[in-house]
Amino acid sequence: ACRMRMGCGGTGSRPRSLVTDPRTSLGSAAGARGSSVTPALKGAEHRRWLSYIPGCVPTLNVVHALRKKAAPRCRMLSKNKFFQLAMFVALIGALFLPDVWILADRSTNTDLDVILTFVLFAFIVELVVQSIGLMRTYWGSFFFWMDLLGAASLLLDLSYITNASGGTAMSNNVVIMRAARIAKLGARAGRFTKLVKLLRFLPGMSDQSMDQGTAKVISARLILALSTRVSCLIIVMVMVMPLFSMWTYPEQDWSIKSFLDVLEKTSVRKPETFAWQLEEFGSFYHQKDYYPYSLMVLPEAVAELSEVVTKQLPWTSTRGPPARTTNSIRMESASLVAEFNFSKPNQIDSLMNVLLLLVVMVLMVGFSLILSNSVSAIVLQPLEKLLQQVRKMASTIFQSVTDMAVTMKDEDSENDENDGDDEHDQSSGNAFGNETELLEKVVQKLAALSEITMNKNVVDAETMEGLGEGDRAVIQGFQCTSTTDPNPWKEDSDSEMEDSPSDYGNMLNAQKAMVENAGLSLDLLNSWNLNPLELDKARNHAAAMYFVGPHNHGISFDPVVMAAFLETAEAGYVKSVPYHNWFHAIDVTHGVYRLLRVCAGEAYLNNCERYALLVSAICHDVGHPGLNNTFLIETAHEIALRYNDKSPLENMHCARLFEYVGMPKCNVFASLTKPQFQDVRKICIESILHTDNAQHFAMIKEVQMMYEVNSEVLDASREFFNEDPAEFPTMEAVDCFRQPESRKLLVKLVLHLADISNSMKPFRICRIWAWQVLEEFFLQGDAERRLGVPVQALNDREKVNRQFSQVGFIEFLVSPLVFAVVKVLPPTDSHAEQMIQNLKTWHTNWLSDTKPPPSDTEKRALAERVNKLEMKFYDTIR
Repeated sequence: ACRMRMGCGGTGSRPRSLVTDPRTSLGSAAGARGSSVTPALKGAEHRRWLSYIPGCVPTLNVVHALRKKAAPRCRMLSKNKFFQLAMFVALIGALFLPDVWILADRSTNTDLDVILTFVLFAFIVELVVQSIGLMRTYWGSFFFWMDLLGAASLLLDLSYITNASGGTAMSNNVVIMRAARIAKLGARAGRFTKLVKLLRFLPGMSDQSMDQGTAKVISARLILALSTRVSCLIIVMVMVMPLFSMWTYPEQDWSIKSFLDVLEKTSVRKPETFAWQLEEFGSFYHQKDYYPYSLMVLPEAVAELSEVVTKQLPWTSTRGPPARTTNSIRMESASLVAEFNFSKPNQIDSLMNVLLLLVVMVLMVGFSLILSNSVSAIVLQPLEKLLQQVRKMASTIFQSVTDMAVTMKDEDSENDENDGDDEHDQSSGNAFGNETELLEKVVQKLAALSEITMNKNVVDAETMEGLGEGDRAVIQGFQCTSTTDPNPWKEDSDSEMEDSPSDYGNMLNAQKAMVENAGLSLDLLNSWNLNPLELDKARNHAAAMYFVGPHNHGISFDPVVMAAFLETAEAGYVKSVPYHNWFHAIDVTHGVYRLLRVCAGEAYLNNCERYALLVSAICHDVGHPGLNNTFLIETAHEIALRYNDKSPLENMHCARLFEYVGMPKCNVFASLTKPQFQDVRKICIESILHTDNAQHFAMIKEVQMMYEVNSEVLDASREFFNEDPAEFPTMEAVDCFRQPESRKLLVKLVLHLADISNSMKPFRICRIWAWQVLEEFFLQGDAERRLGVPVQALNDREKVNRQFSQVGFIEFLVSPLVFAVVKVLPPTDSHAEQMIQNLKTWHTNWLSDTKPPPSDTEKRALAERVNKLEMKFYDTIR
C-alpha cells in the first residue's frame, strides 16, 4: 500500500521507478544489515543516489559497458612485452634526457621538448590503459598515484611551460635557488618511483602461474612485495635527505657581488685604476669553472660615469658566452651589469643527477637480488626439498592414510552423540584427510605413469602366458617382436654349445699355446698395457682370436671360420685412416674383454650376450672413412643418404658386420639356433648403434637412473667390494643386473665404455691414441676447408691445442660417464683413477708445451677445473 501511494505522484513523492527498482530494496536490505555492507551493496547504494541526477545512470552504464569491452584489450596491452619495453625506454628518457641535454650543452631545448612531450603522452596512455584494464587493483593504488605524480612532474622539464610561468628567472638569493632545485628534484621523485617497475625484469620477479609450483609462486610474490617496499624506501631516503640541508646556512661564493661592488666604486672614485681593476676581474676567474663573459653599463648610468670608464666598456671575455641561455646569470649594481657563464657548474650538477639515478637503480636492483636470494634460501629451497622427500615417504603416507581412515571411522561411531564438539573435530579431520588423500592420488598417478613408461608391452607377462599361440602371434606381429623369451636371464647350460670341463680346459690350453706361439704373454693381454699399434699383424690376429675365444663366453665355433671372419673384418677397415682402423678394433675388443673379466660379466650376462659383444667390438667401426657423422650429413655423403642421416656410420658398421656373417666362410654365428641368432643380432645392432657419440649423454642419464633406482643395493655392493674385491658382485647386485632393462643397458655400456677407454689407460698409450684421433680430426678439417664447409671445433690444426683438447675431452665427455659407471660397477674405480692421473699429466704438459705460454688467468682457470674434477672423483668413490 505504501508503494502504491508513493507511486501515485504528488509533490513529495519519489519516481515510481525508484520504488519498484530491485536495486532500491537491495540497498535497503544492505542498510538494515548495518556494518556488514559488501562492496557490491555499496556500489548499488551509490548508483541509487546517482540515479537522482538526470541522465547520470544511462551515461554511467554506457561508460561501464565501454570500459568492460576495452578492459581485456587493455590488460593484454599492459602485459605485452613490447609495450612494457616502450614504457621502460620512455621512463629512462624522462629521467636522463633533461640532464643529458645540459651535459651536451645544447643551445635550445626545442628538440628535448618534442621528445618529452611524446614521453608525457606515453605516460598518460599507460595510466589510462592500466586504469581501464586493471581498475580494481590499480585505480587508487600506490602505483596509480606514483604514475600520476611521475607524469605531472614531467611538466617541469618542458621549457614552453616553465618559460610561460617565468621559471627560467634566476634569483640572487642562494636559499631560494637551493629550495627551487630541491623542489625540482622532489618533483622528479614521482618519476623516480616508476623505476620500481624495473623489478619485473629481474630473475624471480615475473608473474608466476600456479603450474610452476606452490613454492615458486609464494616465493615470487614475497620477493616482489619486499623488493617494492625496499626500493621505495631507497627512493624516499635519496630524495628526502637533501631537504634537511635546505635551512642550513648556505655556502656561497661572494666574489661575484664583491667584484661588482669594487668595480662600481672604482668607476666612481678612481676611474684611472678602472682598467687595472677590470683586468683583475677577468683574471680572477681564469682558473674557475664559471666566469664573467660580459660587463656593461646600464643605459641610464652612462652619463654619470667618466669617459675613462666608458671607453673600457662594454667589456667581453675571450672565453665567450654560454651556448644555453639558461647557463647565464646576470648580476647588477647601481651602474654596471655583469653576465656570468655557469655552463660547467650546471653540467657538473646534471652529471651528479645522472650518477644519483644510476646509484639508486643499482641499489634497487642489488637489494632486490639480495632479497630474492634470501627468500629463495628461506622459503623456496626448504619447500622444494620437502616436496622432493614425498617420493621417499610414499609408503609411509599410504599406510598413514589407511590408519587415519580407520581411526576416523571408529571415532565417528563412538562419538555420534557429541554433535557440538564433533563438528569442529570432523572439519579439521576432513581437512587433514583431504590433504593426504590428494597426496596419495598424486603419488598413485606418478606410479601409474612410471609403470606405463617402463612397461613397453601392451600385455603383461602373466596374461601372455594364458594366451594361445594364435593370440600371441597377433600381439607379437603388431609389436614386431619375436617369440623368444626376453625376460629370464639364463646360462645356456643345456645347449649343445656348452662343453665339458675337460673340453673347456683343452680349449683354454689351446688358446694359451696360440698366444705364446705368436710371441704374446697372457700377462700383457690381461692388463691395460696392451697397445695394438705396437704389434704386428700376426700378433694382433692372435690377440683377437684369444679375446673372442670360447673360453670367454662358452660358445663354440670353427676356428677356421673365425680366422676368415677376422681377416675379412681387417680388410674392411681403411688402412689410411689414422684412428678408426683395425688397430682400434683390436684395442676396443681388448677393452670389452677386460671389462667383462674385471666386472664379472659372466655373473649377469649370458653366453650369447658376451659373445655378441666381443664380435660387435671387432666390427664396431669397420669401413670407417675417417669422417664423422656431421661431415657425412653436411656433405650429403652416400652413407648419410642411405641411412637418412640417423647414425649413418654406426648403421653402416652393423650392415657390414652382418654382410660378413652372411658369407658361409665367415659365419661365426653358424652354431646358434635361430632364436639365439635373433637375440645376438639385436645385441650387436643395439650396442654398435650406441657407440654413436650422439647417444653418449642419454646413456649417462640411463646409468644415473639405474643407480638411483637401485642405490641401496648398489651402495651395499660397493661396501662389500671395498672390503674384499672378490665379493663383487653381491647376489642382490646380480639380481639387479639380470633384469632385462639392466642387461640391455650394460651390454651397450660395455662396448661404448671400451670405445672411449683410451683416456683410462696408462698415459703412454693414452697419448699415442690421442695423437692418432687428433690427426684424423685434422685431416677431416683439411677436407672441410677444401670443400668450403664450416670447420668443426676440434678439426682445425692451426687453432687446436692438443693437450688442452684432451683436458676438455676427459672433463666433458669421458668423466661424466665414468663417474656414473663407478657407482654401478665399483671395479672400474682403478680406470677412473688412471683417467684422473692422465688429466693431471695433460695439464702439466699443457703448462710446459704451450707456445706462447698461457697467461696466469688461464693457468688458474684450468687448475681449478682439474682440481674440481679430482675432488668429484674422490666424492664419487666414497
